[in-house]
Amino acid sequence: MIELENSLTMQFAGMGLFDTNAEWIHPTVTVDSYELIYALAGEIRIREGERHFCVRPGEMLLLDPHVEHGGFEKNTGHTSFYWLHFYTGDVGAWGIQKLATAPHNTERALREIMHHAQTDRRLAELTLAKFLLENRERADGKSKLTYEVREYVRVHARENLRVADVAKHFGYSPDHLSRMYRREFGHDLKEGITKQRLSFIESLLINTDYSVKEIATMSGFEDENIFVKFFKYHEGITPRTYRNRFFGIHMNDR
Repeated sequence: MIELENSLTMQFAGMGLFDTNAEWIHPTVTVDSYELIYALAGEIRIREGERHFCVRPGEMLLLDPHVEHGGFEKNTGHTSFYWLHFYTGDVGAWGIQKLATAPHNTERALREIMHHAQTDRRLAELTLAKFLLENRERADGKSKLTYEVREYVRVHARENLRVADVAKHFGYSPDHLSRMYRREFGHDLKEGITKQRLSFIESLLINTDYSVKEIATMSGFEDENIFVKFFKYHEGITPRTYRNRFFGIHMNDR
């Protein structure tokens, strides 16, 4: 367990990556920890007490301890999500919304936490705390427009977006919109587009069996070599090396 300012505590309890193509429904359980669910594919249909939630890809749900939860409808097709259990004395202090679009770096942060969980649980706790604190700071000062822009970029991450394309969609000049984006997120819109595109690519590398050539096409690249150079320039390693890097990720059927 780690302790931050004002006696705010965090204890990581465990996590995993659920992935199936079979018909599935969340089991009915009651646990004593908080649980975060971050959807990657499919719609996760969960009942918590009398409340019903449908968690769509890119969204994150917070489940409370000591409240029965389980599926209210079967999932068909591909279903994939991260689940993470933790303890804290004051969940409100972390600023976690019940159900909301997750920050753009959520999947990368969860992969990092999962990696640390296999070697050093304290590092897993610190990484989780950092992710939640950064999310809280963003939420406290967020601008509705810039968050709409970021969500638009995330949804269209597979396309070869340009700053001018995004600016035209929202009716602003590219320079003005990019300045607003930098004030909110600390980097300009061009870098924001690149980050979202890389996040989309990395998700395909980690969570699918598509070949590098197929992922290049799905990411808006007409040439595989250009795709590899783009990825290596930004990440410092090739897509194949990146795919092999997370060999220890734990996948299960819950």
